[in-house]
Amino acid sequence: MGASWYERGTTLVGALAALLFLLFLASPSRAAEPKRLEEACRIAADSGMNLRQALPRLDRCERRTPKDYVGTIWVDYPHMPTDLTIAKTWRLVLDNHVSSAVDVWLIGPKGPPEHYSYDPNEPGREWGAGNYLSMLVSPMRPVSRIVVRLGDARSYSYVRAPKIARARSFVPIERDQAALYGVGVGMLALTILFHLSLFVAMRRRFQLFYCAHVGLLLVYGLSYSGLIHIFLPSLSAGANSAILSFSMVGATATGISFVIEFLGASTPRWLRRWAIGAAFASISMATLTAIMPDRWSYDFYALANLVAIHAILLTAGIVIRACIRRVSMASAIALAWAVPMGVSLMYPARAFGLITDAMLPDGLMMFATTLECLILSLPVASRIRSLRIEHERAHERHVMLERQAQTDALTGLANRRGFGEALARAAAGHGAPMPVALLVIDIDHFKRVNDHHGHATGDAILRHVAAHVARVAGSGAIVARYGGEEFVVALRNHDLMRAGTIAERIRISMGVTFDTETELPGVTVSIGVAAGFSDEIETILGDADCALYRAKNEGRNKVMLADGPLMYAAAA
Repeated sequence: MGASWYERGTTLVGALAALLFLLFLASPSRAAEPKRLEEACRIAADSGMNLRQALPRLDRCERRTPKDYVGTIWVDYPHMPTDLTIAKTWRLVLDNHVSSAVDVWLIGPKGPPEHYSYDPNEPGREWGAGNYLSMLVSPMRPVSRIVVRLGDARSYSYVRAPKIARARSFVPIERDQAALYGVGVGMLALTILFHLSLFVAMRRRFQLFYCAHVGLLLVYGLSYSGLIHIFLPSLSAGANSAILSFSMVGATATGISFVIEFLGASTPRWLRRWAIGAAFASISMATLTAIMPDRWSYDFYALANLVAIHAILLTAGIVIRACIRRVSMASAIALAWAVPMGVSLMYPARAFGLITDAMLPDGLMMFATTLECLILSLPVASRIRSLRIEHERAHERHVMLERQAQTDALTGLANRRGFGEALARAAAGHGAPMPVALLVIDIDHFKRVNDHHGHATGDAILRHVAAHVARVAGSGAIVARYGGEEFVVALRNHDLMRAGTIAERIRISMGVTFDTETELPGVTVSIGVAAGFSDEIETILGDADCALYRAKNEGRNKVMLADGPLMYAAAA
């Protein structure tokens, strides 16, 4: 199916919104950029090693830390910014690595090293936007080297280079970053609320998958930005890292589940099964990565990255296939996920050493996920709009079929089923049993008319009698063709005498109507009348039938009132 004007419009709006959002995010800060420290060496060591013992090994870069190492790690940063002036307060921000303790030494050409300690798991610890560990340092003498010791750290979880700058330089940067992260998190939260409210109305499974996907991105955004510490101030660095890993790997599972549900039958069965398997693998690895003991964490971390890459590439393949086949809204999904998918692949690539840390700016994934939701909400809303229109049309068709099922096609009156349901609705709306009178009307000698004048004339007589009975009975009456040449009229809140009067009016005016208004042969009717309450309709109907048969037996063209449940032989 080709792209509709609505799809093209939403795609264009999404692209423009994404461009404006990216320009906003990329706007330069008014403050000077912090300097990134360049790592010279990282070594694994025993927990009892002190600075004096570590420095010679760092100089020789002895026993470099392997990727899967868990324990004490020393990191050397020998190249300091030239403007690191003394007697000023500087802020040093470190990556959110999993560690039990952080010790920092500022080393200069003269004097003893200055030592600062930081507890990553302390509830009241400082943290910066981007979920960096943040600490203030005030060097009292020139600094030429910074050495960091990480206790009980995972080597593979420490990847981003530290940043250092004057403390006051960080103020506008952190303010702007906090605002941007807040905007992103707020947009994700509003997206979830919006689509959950739509799910209440539409009840489509892809809406749940989409909300779950955005929910995991929201968890990632809260964890990455550090805003999660507002709600969970005692959250440790290790727990925060587990949340980050779970949310990102889990998002690949919900993402691919959303795509196959959203695209629907356009995805072949074999590909859907493959995608379901990939989603199950992703969510399983996300869970295992979060709970796995440290000694196995790197293996599962590497495997989780491979599983996530597989899910991302498979999702991209499904979307590209849908675009080639011109499936509705596939191009909008491709536009929404192009940047997040590319960024998502960069993180595993960095973990495997295929790209450098400098190629991934801080907050890039946060920006990409917010951009995704900003654009992807448009095709989702468009699909929901289409579903709503289809639902309304289906409802209209259902109402029409229901009306047809309850309507006599020849006369336009209610049929037997429609009469029963209309009477039941009237009784239900009245509350207590209401008085009701029934008129059972039969056209006299109708078979003879059909035989002499043909069925076309018979049909015309049925239509004319139906219209005449409905007109005389009044707007409050329920009139139905009960079968063949028999009609029934329900008069609410009428007693037997009032109903008999209306029946007599119908009988008398029937002959006049046919004599003066039609070219049809003369027609007379026999009418039986009974009255009672709405909770005894079957009894009333039986009494009216008995009265009708008495009227026919006594010569026809008469109105007979029910005089008890008497049975009479029907006339021929």
